[in-house]
Amino acid sequence: MGWEIHNAKTTFAKFADEWDQLNARLYDSHPFADSRFLGALLDHFGDGSQLLCVHRTGDRLSGGLILQSCGLWRYSSFRPSQRQAMVVLLEDACLLASLLPALPRLTWTIELYAVDPRYAPDLSSVTLPLIIEAQARTIGIELANGFPAYWEKRPKKLAANIARYFRRTEAEFGADRVTRLIDAAEMDTGVGRFGAMESAGWKGQAGTAVSRDNEQGAFYLDILRRFALTNQAAVYEFHIGDQLASSRLVISNDRMLIFLKTTYDESLARFAPGRLLLYRVIEEQSALNSRQAIEFYTNATSDQKEWASFACTVQNVQIFRGPLNAAAFSVLRAWRQNLQDIRNRASAGESISSNVVQCKDIEGLQEYDLGEFAAEDNFQASTGWFKLLEKQVFPSDAGVRYYLTAEKKNPRVILPVRLTTRGVVKSIESLSNYYTALYAPLLSREGDPLDLQKLLAAAVHDHGSVHVIRFSPMDPESATYKGLLSALRANDWIPFQFFCFGNWFLRVEGSWEDYLKKRSANLRSSLKRRCKRFAAEGGTLEVVTTIDDSEQCIAAFQEVYSASWKVPEPYPEFVPSLIRQLATAGMLRLGIARLSGRTIAAQLWIVDKQKASIYKVAYHGDFASYSPGTVLTAHVLQHVIDLDHVAEVDFLIGDDKYKRLWMSDRRERWGIVAYNPATIIGFALLTVEVVGRTIKTVSTAIGLGLSPTGSIGKTVAAGRNALSRIVKRRPAE
Repeated sequence: MGWEIHNAKTTFAKFADEWDQLNARLYDSHPFADSRFLGALLDHFGDGSQLLCVHRTGDRLSGGLILQSCGLWRYSSFRPSQRQAMVVLLEDACLLASLLPALPRLTWTIELYAVDPRYAPDLSSVTLPLIIEAQARTIGIELANGFPAYWEKRPKKLAANIARYFRRTEAEFGADRVTRLIDAAEMDTGVGRFGAMESAGWKGQAGTAVSRDNEQGAFYLDILRRFALTNQAAVYEFHIGDQLASSRLVISNDRMLIFLKTTYDESLARFAPGRLLLYRVIEEQSALNSRQAIEFYTNATSDQKEWASFACTVQNVQIFRGPLNAAAFSVLRAWRQNLQDIRNRASAGESISSNVVQCKDIEGLQEYDLGEFAAEDNFQASTGWFKLLEKQVFPSDAGVRYYLTAEKKNPRVILPVRLTTRGVVKSIESLSNYYTALYAPLLSREGDPLDLQKLLAAAVHDHGSVHVIRFSPMDPESATYKGLLSALRANDWIPFQFFCFGNWFLRVEGSWEDYLKKRSANLRSSLKRRCKRFAAEGGTLEVVTTIDDSEQCIAAFQEVYSASWKVPEPYPEFVPSLIRQLATAGMLRLGIARLSGRTIAAQLWIVDKQKASIYKVAYHGDFASYSPGTVLTAHVLQHVIDLDHVAEVDFLIGDDKYKRLWMSDRRERWGIVAYNPATIIGFALLTVEVVGRTIKTVSTAIGLGLSPTGSIGKTVAAGRNALSRIVKRRPAE
């Protein structure tokens, strides 16, 4: 049970069978996790210092990593350049927490390079601090639907170019020819010809070419021989006339084919032989019923992306032993970078900004295809919501920004923020306020939360010497929340998490009658009695859903709201504009309760694709004895369950006691506050945050029961105020 640490070079072969069994269970025997591949890496590039870390659960292997020392009490994955991507053989990512203390000495961090997240455990379950950064954007080709369907979806320009190259070769040399070497005995010939061709080109001049005479060539020959014994290796060769024009080295399993290396005769470049061979290989592989994908495992160029039907961001993952280790690492790295030459830092900042698009208002996004960010699934995670906030709440705020990464005109990730300056403190904040029940950066289907690192870096660069970054309220289980935590650490900020509020919600199972059966007897009896009395007094209930009826109901809603206990809205046009927008989108459910024709209660609900959210409720104080809020809630709830067939009802913000009577579950919304340790003010605020949290932790432990400090807390707020008095204040930007 637990971790065993061995010398990898001398003992890996003893674990090969168990290793391959684990690879088969987790990833259908991925070639890059195959003992033949890793064994060859150790044989050719291992120096005897690598550690084989294996974990047992019961009588079987449940985890395996090969690590090597990379500095003072630091370990990293064993990754020669020939290991294009890392497959993480762990049944559970939580095993990483127990690996750190099992390693020699006081290991404080482990770095895993070029991790393919599709073939790794879910790192979101790791409670230790993580930094996850993008290493490369690799691509692949899905083969399940056959070659004609695949090729039909390629860009027209690509198809036209390939057709032109084939015509050119046929006109000058006749029909092209592809050979496939698959026997172990043929690998020496195939690798030899590959090496001779690559050595004759620019890689030969640079000294990086595969050759019979170098270790790299010996490694690829070894790999291909081992895999060829089970018909899992090939050398593809493309001939123009009698001349070898291009070659590819590949390994495979039943589900995928992986390109290891490719080369071509540079004297034949005008025929694009590498691209023509790629076409022929895809065509051949599509005919194999079992083969599902081709993996390139490369940092894809724009030309290569034209061939792809899917993409994946290969990641570098750093795991820390604890929060103090992560914080110390970020502080030291931030100060080291801050001491670099000013000119170098300025040029680095310019390159960061050039990777990201910045817009100062929502209109600046109109040149992009925003279809994926429509309000259909989640209104508050849509461009429509941010447009409403911008227009009604922040119309004159010069700090509103939208940072995005995009593939051509298709945004991948959009980060809506506000750049603010209060006294001496410069901040970046989520574009949100008390109208926001849930904030999140906008993520497309092809988007990657790792892009958030670049977006944050661009925002910090634009604002200059930022001290604090704050995002709230967010779903702590969401990919963007975890992505922001990782992105902040990757940019050498020190993040902290803070509680915002509880969120009660209902998992809808069945009809309204089914729902009632699961409520308490008291609630059922109370609903029946109150609804009966309300109807007997001439009360009527309505749910408005269309734009035609919205204007009259907006007036009724505002009348009730002004007569209720609610504080007057500071932005009086926000809710009316929201109602109109929801009605236009078909997402409005505005409940109205009337007594003798007079509106005495109103509720604004939002129905997304699968969820109903109770956004605003109010009733006239003079009619409280009729329980109009309770009666109306029951009516609208029945509507969204039986007519809209939602899967969830969300009571949004707060832990009010009455909400648990209606709802079935509770979750929490959290926020992130982070400090820049490379600035004096940021470091001072970081110190105040740490002191405040330490005092709270100690007081809780000894039973003083101090109240929570919130996002920065009263301690931090007092510290900031004191800091602002010490440092000369300047006008807010």
